[in-house]
Amino acid sequence: MKKKVLLIDDDEDLLRSFQVILESFGFDVVTCNEGKDGFIKLKNDKPDLLILDVMMSTKLEGYEMLCLIKHDPEYKEMPVILLTGMRDQIGTSLLSALDDEQLFPNVSLQDKPIDPRILVELIGQMLKGGNSTGNRNNLLN
Repeated sequence: MKKKVLLIDDDEDLLRSFQVILESFGFDVVTCNEGKDGFIKLKNDKPDLLILDVMMSTKLEGYEMLCLIKHDPEYKEMPVILLTGMRDQIGTSLLSALDDEQLFPNVSLQDKPIDPRILVELIGQMLKGGNSTGNRNNLLN
């Protein structure tokens, strides 16, 4: 059975390109361009993994959505890949919080742009439960 990935990003081009790439690797991909609809798709489509943009132009930013998901017992252990093109603007307190495995289990923060091969490798690791503190940060660093 195919693993299902929910991809939430306000960049339509990124959504489409990642959807094509991930589907070519055998994943079932559901996309959404805002957090509000993302919650609906999360509940209805029941993905195995979530890829979430940190900074979106909608009211519900990616970090806020991550907080809501990780505080919900149903989704607390769901693997989440956070994508950001603005790591330097996130701030050290947020980065420290994301490194806290108790607050945010199974979360990996990755820089945009991300090499699709690295993304597919990371998805595979996280779905196998191989996300440890050592690979929570960008795999290219």
